[in-house]
Amino acid sequence: MQHPRTLKALALALALGLPMQARAQAPFFVPIPASILVGPLVMLLIPLGMELSKSDEKRVQELEARGDWASVVAMATQHLGAKPGDLYWLELRGRALQRQMGCAAALPDLRQAFDGRLAQAPLQPEPTFAAGLSLGLCEMAVWDLNAAAATMVRLSPLAPQRWEPIYNLGVIRALQGDLDGARAAEAALRPRNAEMADALLSRYIVTGSASPVPDTAAGLSAQALPERLPPALAEQALTIGNRMLVLPQGRWFGTAASSRTVLGGHIRVAPVKIDPVVLGVLGAFELANQGQLAAAAVFSANPKQAYGISWWNVDEPCILRDGVYAERFRSAFDQPECLSVRVVTPAMARASRDLQPVLLAAEAAGAGLPEAAYEVRYARYGLDWVVTSTWLVPTQRMAGDLAAIQWGHALADVLRPLARWPEPQRVSPPALGPTP
Repeated sequence: MQHPRTLKALALALALGLPMQARAQAPFFVPIPASILVGPLVMLLIPLGMELSKSDEKRVQELEARGDWASVVAMATQHLGAKPGDLYWLELRGRALQRQMGCAAALPDLRQAFDGRLAQAPLQPEPTFAAGLSLGLCEMAVWDLNAAAATMVRLSPLAPQRWEPIYNLGVIRALQGDLDGARAAEAALRPRNAEMADALLSRYIVTGSASPVPDTAAGLSAQALPERLPPALAEQALTIGNRMLVLPQGRWFGTAASSRTVLGGHIRVAPVKIDPVVLGVLGAFELANQGQLAAAAVFSANPKQAYGISWWNVDEPCILRDGVYAERFRSAFDQPECLSVRVVTPAMARASRDLQPVLLAAEAAGAGLPEAAYEVRYARYGLDWVVTSTWLVPTQRMAGDLAAIQWGHALADVLRPLARWPEPQRVSPPALGPTP
């Protein structure tokens, strides 16, 4: 286990977007320093407290720390009732709605906030850019690619040297099948951020992406299905004890259940008492058209409450691996909470300890793995409860790196209560993009 001070310093560096070094991986993957993406994500995911009064700022921070997005929405709505059209509260409510209910619910507020900031005189480029980037990423998340493209075009003049609008526009063009437009974006992006230009080229342009076809997984013909498939999940969910993870719409096939053991301690017992805690592990995979893997998910939790366990001897989930993004949520070293996003090749995916069993089952049934995919992993070791979930999603189902990171944060918001409350929990992950 790493030293607590080291871990806390690492968490602080992530929260502040401080530079961190990335090492090279397989040739397909272009490593991206965490500082490149952490900075923008902090801007996107932390509300505009600096623009609020001291009392409001403190209250918002308290609610955010608890993940009480409903109360943030109620607070913002109250202020908007007294002062309709206030841009600060509109944007704050939009971001809170995004965390609470998803991007579809947040779009009206984010769009009004962005339009309002654009109309301000004098124009304030930085907050206007932040509002527009939040809006554009949400439009990409709900797969409204035409609206997202228009937003990115409006964003570019606000900050000509920023790379995000050009990168996102390139991703959008590639997903729309406009490879010429994607290559033009890649050329414009390269002098601003060569690493992200390489990422755009390798993940979306070289693969020759075509427009996604919605709902293909749900309507697979018998001829398209691989042989030797396991039974389809009847409940479309992974259930461990009183914790249920409802899978996104599609045709999902379950794999054999397993278990693993972690060590937890009772800090108030002297000498310290260490107990093994058994976690259930369930996996499933979704098939796309022609029997290709559309997604894979692994869900792990303790089926019974681990009474009195207040710290965990498990630092492995928070070890930062080379990848697109990593976040520790300022969690304590003995109750870690971690999110990581990386791009993997089939070989890298097979080597993942979490994903390996479900991917081997999918391949044994004849399913092909995606050439490039996002591996999104979330883990929370809380008081008496543990929850982890690892996902493999083809890059073509995520509208770029920033959208994948945003999806990961939405996944964290959904899963966090499972490691906090003893009551039965039924949660649904954020929606995925259409299958390619």
